[in-house]
Amino acid sequence: MNKIVTLICYNLGLWGILGFFVTIILGFISCCANLPVQVFYTSLISFAAIGLAATTFCVARGCKKVR
Repeated sequence: MNKIVTLICYNLGLWGILGFFVTIILGFISCCANLPVQVFYTSLISFAAIGLAATTFCVARGCKKVR
């Protein structure tokens, strides 16, 4: 159980750090390219969905290895 919690925290931490940089980069690109706010939020939501899906997949695969 402890390894699973560590795996979840590690993966979500990495995606959180990546999400921080993606937010800054997408904000800069959206501002310079005069993109609407909907494009910015859609990009962030899709990035978050990819991060959650990847974390779920990695944790599920890691849980099978632990057992």
